[in-house]
Amino acid sequence: MRILTILAVLVGSAAAAHADEVTLKNGDRLTGKIVDLVGGKLRIDTGHSGVVSVDWTQVASIKTDAKIKVKLVSGEVVEGTLGAGQEGRLRIESGGAGPLEIPPDRVKAFNEPPVAWHGSIDVAARTTDGNTHTTTMLVAADALRATESDRLYFKAVFRYGETQNVITERNAFGQVKYDYLLSEKIYAFVSGEVLSDKFKDLSLRTVLAAGVGYIFLKSPEMDFWGDAGLAFVDNDFREASDESHTGGRISAHARRVLPFGFEAVDDVVYLPNFEDSGDWQLRNDFAVTTGLGQGWTLKAGMITEYDNDPPTDRRKYDDIYYVGLGYRF
Repeated sequence: MRILTILAVLVGSAAAAHADEVTLKNGDRLTGKIVDLVGGKLRIDTGHSGVVSVDWTQVASIKTDAKIKVKLVSGEVVEGTLGAGQEGRLRIESGGAGPLEIPPDRVKAFNEPPVAWHGSIDVAARTTDGNTHTTTMLVAADALRATESDRLYFKAVFRYGETQNVITERNAFGQVKYDYLLSEKIYAFVSGEVLSDKFKDLSLRTVLAAGVGYIFLKSPEMDFWGDAGLAFVDNDFREASDESHTGGRISAHARRVLPFGFEAVDDVVYLPNFEDSGDWQLRNDFAVTTGLGQGWTLKAGMITEYDNDPPTDRRKYDDIYYVGLGYRF
């Protein structure tokens, strides 16, 4: 038993000797493996306590055994092991030229991932047979490509239902949005949206908009931003008279990591009509997702579509609730 205890101590000491070390300005020390530095938050995988996030401004020094990709505010990327430099500077040993020492405020990111598309595909469906014959389905997909200077986002949702071979639901929504960062917090955007719904008497609604937005918060745990701009709205109805008008587009996006591996996302878009204050529309997409492993997810959500001045004999709102499987990439 004593031999096993000694071996455990030796293994633990060896692991600690090869661990990255972060010293905070209050004197606390964290050991483990540095994951990344994004949005002013340094993440360290401590092993025993999981991934810990600390403010970069509270870090006094860092020491690593493995190489780290360090991105500077100038856009330059330097790779090497990290250590404490003179006068609170960060020392980077690249193995080539001499060591580089830089002030902490010149560091923008560690281990920044390459630019790539990320998104999800989700499917929810139900069918019955016997006394009733019903089929309902919802298919949704979204994709985001984000860089330091811009973001490009696509989204599509299709819903279909029938009972006794009679169509009871057919709705299609699509969106594309491009954001260009004017500063770290402010961005300009252009967007296009289309909506078609057989039971709203809506053959096609097209919304083209442009404006500015502000990023209130962006971190691995939470995102929140909103924007507002001018919009041109064209409504092509099946039976009612077609119409178009100028208006606005106000939207907000919120994401929050929840306990036990859950994540909540909410997107809302409000379309006021500048020519008729009583004619406005609102769409809200809310969903909670949890991972099942290997990229697969379980997703539950609610979609609200509201039209304050719908065509004759149509209701103002539709609420859609769903639970389905998805895949993240």
